[in-house]
Amino acid sequence: MSHPPFSLRFLPLLLCLASWMPARPAHAQQYQDPSMLEPEEMAMPSDPDSEDEEEEGTSARGRGKKGKGRKGQEDEAQDEAASAADQDAGVGVAPTPAAPAAPVPPEPVVRPPPAPILTPRISDADLQAAWVKWRDAVAALDNEAARAAQQELVTLRDEVAALDMESVSVGFIRAAEGRRKARDEAGAMLLVEHAAALSPHLPYARLALAQAHAERSPEAVGKYSREFKAALGLMLKDPRYRRPVLADFATVGLVALLATAVVVVGVLFVRRVRFLFHDFHHFFPRAAAHWQSGALAVLLLFGTPLALRWGVVPMLLLLLGSVSLYLSRSERAVATLLLVLAALVPLAAGKLAQSAVFAGTVAEDVYVLEHGGIDVEPVAERVRARHEKKQAGFAELFALGRFEARRGQMQEAIAHYKAAMALRAGHAPLMTNLGNALLATGDMAGAERLYTQALSADPGLAAPAFNLAEVHRRRAAVAPDSQISTHNQKARDALETAGRLDRRLLMWERPPDERLTMNRLLLGPVLPLSDLPVVEDANLAAHVEAQLSSRLLGGGSGISAWGPLVLGALLVSLLGFARGTFKPSHECEKCGRPVCRRCDKELGVASKLCAQCVNVFSRKIVVEARVRARKHIEIERKRQWASGVSYVFGALVSGAGHLFNGLTVRGTLYAFLFLFGVAGLALRSGVLRSPYGEVPLYLKLAPLLILLIPIHLLSLRGLYRHQNE
Repeated sequence: MSHPPFSLRFLPLLLCLASWMPARPAHAQQYQDPSMLEPEEMAMPSDPDSEDEEEEGTSARGRGKKGKGRKGQEDEAQDEAASAADQDAGVGVAPTPAAPAAPVPPEPVVRPPPAPILTPRISDADLQAAWVKWRDAVAALDNEAARAAQQELVTLRDEVAALDMESVSVGFIRAAEGRRKARDEAGAMLLVEHAAALSPHLPYARLALAQAHAERSPEAVGKYSREFKAALGLMLKDPRYRRPVLADFATVGLVALLATAVVVVGVLFVRRVRFLFHDFHHFFPRAAAHWQSGALAVLLLFGTPLALRWGVVPMLLLLLGSVSLYLSRSERAVATLLLVLAALVPLAAGKLAQSAVFAGTVAEDVYVLEHGGIDVEPVAERVRARHEKKQAGFAELFALGRFEARRGQMQEAIAHYKAAMALRAGHAPLMTNLGNALLATGDMAGAERLYTQALSADPGLAAPAFNLAEVHRRRAAVAPDSQISTHNQKARDALETAGRLDRRLLMWERPPDERLTMNRLLLGPVLPLSDLPVVEDANLAAHVEAQLSSRLLGGGSGISAWGPLVLGALLVSLLGFARGTFKPSHECEKCGRPVCRRCDKELGVASKLCAQCVNVFSRKIVVEARVRARKHIEIERKRQWASGVSYVFGALVSGAGHLFNGLTVRGTLYAFLFLFGVAGLALRSGVLRSPYGEVPLYLKLAPLLILLIPIHLLSLRGLYRHQNE
């Protein structure tokens, strides 16, 4: 009997061990849904024991086929049964893997909105309260509280974007004068500096600062000369000061012109009146004395205009006409021109009053609203009242809206801006200010549209481009990520445009977000001076003209008053050309006596010497030496007398001596300049009111004295040289 192979002896033992091992039910318990598995987990893991069993089973089957035993067939049946059991347990087949889930989009980044634009409502009462704090602190000698109040005033001025706080600055200037009297130079300087800081456009503040520098450091000429120059520049720019100054200047010029006409005609009349008396005496019988005819001539020349109240210019015209036959051509031309100008003085004064007046007008209300500051609300009420009556113009509504916007009254400002735009569309500063108000109230689209239109209307205005950059900056803060760079680039382009137009914007610093007020963040262009309402009060002009015409022209007004005088002056000038027809007497070149052919028939028509001089100098053999000597003494005495009279006239009025000696043009110029200075001294108080009083008196006296003294000395020097030639 043959024994089975050695490996078959362990086959029952291996089958028993295989039946005792678990068939991986744990996977089925852990994953209830096969689709939740990963592909690696869904595949069955390899078992080394199973591999050994398969290898042994294969070899056993091989051997069974070779041996064709029943035992091998039973082993194969057991393997198939085990495989079927594994399939029933759900482990042998791997499910199809599920598709990966779509990626979840990231949550959008939430950015904080831009800081809101603040528009605090500030009234005159708030500004007045800060001023009262400073005044009470000064009265209590509390320096810390005074400095805090001063700083509060500066802050409030910046909050309301006021150009000046003039009444407060004037108060500081007056307080500085008190400190100066108390020998507190440092305190006075500090107050004046605060006054200039609060009102940089106030000329008086600059003048006070210049005076303080001059008194504190006289050697620092650059400091106070710079302040003087700034004060004069501000005075010429500000119409409230420029118009009174120009009115005073023009008034002094008109008075000097009238005085020059009086001096020129008077000197010419005094110089030639003796020839008039000589010829006038020929109209009387031989029995009449010269004093009788002369007295009658004086009575006619001066009594008639005074009795009839002709006025100054008609009287001058009468005097000039009485001696026009004895004057040279240059003397007649100069005198006629002066009389024509003197006749037009009332008309010029009326036009001056019509154009130079500024105080109490609509233009002053507009200007005060534009400057802002303290005590402006009454002016705003006047403009509102005119607007309700449909009497307010474009400039008034513009200034009122800008004042209300700076004070935080946004809805009122927008309404008045729109009313102004209805009167004048396409005004770039108006559209810019309206855009500021819309942006402050949250209407960025409307603000952007207005800024763009303002840039198109006036490409040279920097404010709309600068404010447009703020619109794009705010859009970038709330825009999607894809549009941020676009808005930022637009903001940079707008800022570059504004910087090219106004270099000062390159140094601008953005205010902090916690105090982002409209007045500090946005630029609001002011009303151009050319847009100020034209002040033309025809009634005032007519009143001034009539008042002066009654005193200068003898009554009437308009062309009916000055027209006949101008025509008369021209006729008087032409009367001199009739000299050959009337054959009046003239002056002897030697002794100055009248050369009259009516008195001496033997004189030639063109004789320049009187009968005595002809006998003394031309007919020497006829006249004794003693008589000739006496004539020479008479001529010398006449020359000395004329020289003395010339010096007296020249000492009284510069140029009068030149006129007496026949130097008409030079004497007239000297006389006008001298009388201009004298009129300035006489009218140093001015003729029109200026805000907060007049400028210091030394500013008026110094230029006038600088003009008067050299002119007078030069005139006397020229007269002396002419007398000694």
